[in-house]
Amino acid sequence: MARGDEIIRIPRLRAVLLALTSLVVIGIGVFLRRYRGADRTAMALSMLAGAGICLMIGLIWFQWRFGGKAMPRRRLWGIGVRYGALAGACTNGVGIVLLAVRWALDQQAGPVGDPFMPAFLRALQSLGFEISLGLIAYLAVGTGFGGSCGLAIAEAIGISAERGPSLEAGLPVQDAVESPRGEA
Repeated sequence: MARGDEIIRIPRLRAVLLALTSLVVIGIGVFLRRYRGADRTAMALSMLAGAGICLMIGLIWFQWRFGGKAMPRRRLWGIGVRYGALAGACTNGVGIVLLAVRWALDQQAGPVGDPFMPAFLRALQSLGFEISLGLIAYLAVGTGFGGSCGLAIAEAIGISAERGPSLEAGLPVQDAVESPRGEA
């Protein structure tokens, strides 16, 4: 039996989601309170926090959609790569928004504190222009890294999943393996 044809039952990920959510919230809190907006560490933390947010949202969606259902391991890998690449591409945008929030908070702390929304929009416009110069490279790196992380997370889920009969054995699978479009 090929490893990709192995049927697995996707485990419930509530404990993992709770731990990840608490780490992301702590990371965002540290980022927003500790670092200045123009600091390189703040830029790196904004991307890490953005990746954490995208991963958290992706795992919540995955848990809601597939938690407790049976599927071939190969399909799990495909889902991991596809949605990991999507999350990797979105990480850049989330990181930019977080950095703009940090910059707007820095502006409010100054002696001539601007209101949050105009400062946020000005920072977002400035960051958006700077990022747009290397947008293709950012998207390519984010997509590639996100896809490989998605595959690694899918394999980690597959390792912890309950094994079932193989597709080659022709045995019926409870919960029916869903088609890619969600039709049963």
